[in-house]
Amino acid sequence: MRLWKRRSAPPQVDPAPRKPDRTDEIIERLARVESLLEQVSYGQRILPALARRQFLDGVDLSPTAELRSHRFGLLSQNEEDGLILELFKRIGVTDRRFAEIGCGVNGGNSGFLLSECGWSGLMVDGRNACVKKVALRYGRFDVTAVRQRVTREGINSLFEEQGLTGSIDLLSLDVDGVDFFLWEALHVAQPRVVVIEYNYLFGPERSISVPYDPEFSLPDAATRSYRGASLEAMVRLGRRKGYRLVSTERINAFFLRDDVTCDLPTGEVAELFQPPANALNNDAIGRISQADLPLVVVDERGCPGEPVPAESVR
Repeated sequence: MRLWKRRSAPPQVDPAPRKPDRTDEIIERLARVESLLEQVSYGQRILPALARRQFLDGVDLSPTAELRSHRFGLLSQNEEDGLILELFKRIGVTDRRFAEIGCGVNGGNSGFLLSECGWSGLMVDGRNACVKKVALRYGRFDVTAVRQRVTREGINSLFEEQGLTGSIDLLSLDVDGVDFFLWEALHVAQPRVVVIEYNYLFGPERSISVPYDPEFSLPDAATRSYRGASLEAMVRLGRRKGYRLVSTERINAFFLRDDVTCDLPTGEVAELFQPPANALNNDAIGRISQADLPLVVVDERGCPGEPVPAESVR
């Protein structure tokens, strides 16, 4: 007979307490860090502008240079915020309405006016992530964020749907492509100020644009210079529509409607064409020609012609 010694059951060990879900706390901390980094970024961007104003105080500047001395950038891509603010100080505001076509994630050239100056308007972008970002960022302000690829066939109906007809204070256009044709097509709204991106790689003398294509998208990296229109082409279109060039900021041109009174003279392309340093010795037309991509010549009247080989405009 075998005797079995019953083994005692192992002692019950209480399971380790579950750690509380800290997801919300982590998200909140990350938001605080993001906010702090944003404030640091703002400081880095605004300090040069403050120093510029300090050094130029009392200096006798030309009207054009004096306007440019006010430039700064908090939400704009470069230093457009300050130029736009100073322009409206000089010409006054009427309805404080804007249309921002190609708003990006920060609201383009209208974010500062919306968040700090009590403006209202429309922000449009073809990228869903950008529209979600501006809707979240500016949700408490009077703005409509729309995801849409804007075309010359649809730009007027878009403005009509949003009630942006007749005279409005500002149009900002930056779609990295067919900007020229969108401004050309717009007729239901007459902005007092137009800020529009131009392609500095096309140089100060050529009057050219990429051809119109409602599905235009940036080519591969080798031909990323294939977009937009030259400054001269934009100036010719502006004259045709009743606008005059008054300033530039790196890649954006600033136009005033002819009936808007201001002490600023009409700017000349040779004077206001101030490209970034990387534009020097950049053979954009050569690369476009090698890629066999066409261009459009804009004539003296501001009218675009038929597409031609890029080689013909070198």
